[in-house]
Amino acid sequence: MASESPPLYQQIRDTIRSGIASGALAAGEKLPSESELARQFGTTRLTVRQALSQLVFEGIVITRNGRGSFVSNTAVIHSPIDSRQCLSFEEQVALTGRTVTYGACTFTLTKASDEVAKRLWVEPGCDVFQLQRVREIDGKPVCLELRYIDHDIGRRITGEMLARQAVYRFVAEILGEPLPTLSVSITAISATPEMAEVLDVPVNAALIVRDNTHHAKDGSPKVWGRSIYRGDVRTDYVLGQPLPPSSGIAPPRSPKHPAKRKKR
Repeated sequence: MASESPPLYQQIRDTIRSGIASGALAAGEKLPSESELARQFGTTRLTVRQALSQLVFEGIVITRNGRGSFVSNTAVIHSPIDSRQCLSFEEQVALTGRTVTYGACTFTLTKASDEVAKRLWVEPGCDVFQLQRVREIDGKPVCLELRYIDHDIGRRITGEMLARQAVYRFVAEILGEPLPTLSVSITAISATPEMAEVLDVPVNAALIVRDNTHHAKDGSPKVWGRSIYRGDVRTDYVLGQPLPPSSGIAPPRSPKHPAKRKKR
């Protein structure tokens, strides 16, 4: 039995969302009017309004009284996480056709605090390496990355690795084996003045903190740290067993068909 098509408001929402994600609809661009969208999809303005209200709630569309609806100037970055694979943020962003670059990188030898020692299973006060850098997409900062790495691994990390690779990848390369387990906890904080400056957000803006530890095959932690994201980064999870194709639910992927724009 063939699966039913999603409701029209979802089709409208997904078409606009795909157009924004692909770049066919640029930041600040005015969307077609409710009447135009209603004619395009063969539905009512009420249905269109329902679709737009969801996009407004997601923060990717804004409405202005008497002027219409516009693509938000703040791009929403999608960072899907699939628990069946240990994919880095960089790899997940690559699924959307974009590339993560790094800036403001510092890599220093420091003494393990009590918390760092506990996370890495080392003695407090022992030498560990601390990495801090800013992840950028299209030249815009999206994440402040802070990592603590075991000394024996950290002393083999090169400048080339720091400039071009995800931590997960170059640590696995140094160890000669993959890091199969990633444990994650997520919370939210308010931006301090220093964080606000780095991430180009207002002071006290909401930030998403992803606290994560990469483990080797034997369960031992090799990297611990925090990724502090702007509040407009959306994270999608697929947990448990793979869903059958008939479910119609899959991890987000870069849209292949951008929204069609009406000729003026």
